Amino acid sequence: MHNITTIIDRKKVLLILKWCEKKFGKSNYWKYYPFLHVYKTKGKYADGEFDGKGRYGHFINGEISIFLGRHKTVKELCDTVIHEYKHYLLSENEFQLEYRKLKRQGFSEEDAWINKHPHEKLTKKFAKKWSHVCYNDLKSQLYKK
Repeated sequence: MHNITTIIDRKKVLLILKWCEKKFGKSNYWKYYPFLHVYKTKGKYADGEFDGKGRYGHFINGEISIFLGRHKTVKELCDTVIHEYKHYLLSENEFQLEYRKLKRQGFSEEDAWINKHPHEKLTKKFAKKWSHVCYNDLKSQLYKK
């Protein structure tokens, strides 16, 4: 059994991110690959509401934030990085248009942003499809000390 504190670190996130770049390429909507921020904490928004394992922000060329403290396994880490990478590959304009449409239909902030949004459903499905492939491809490297 591996000690979780030695398993999940920035090096693992970078390894998975590089795998994504090679496997899925660069977004059609950004000039560069996404910026990466890795936090040892569990991560929260200013209001303390955030409880996700990662976050995608579109502000500067796409930005992926990973919160190591929320991951229990390396497999979860693969899933999170791939999920956030898929957000980077998608159109932010389309995301915002759909978000506003859902809000106009009366959906809550959480539903419009996460539960009902087509991009979120797509990124979850995409991560589920590819996370085991990523994990198997990188397994020997992910457990190196």
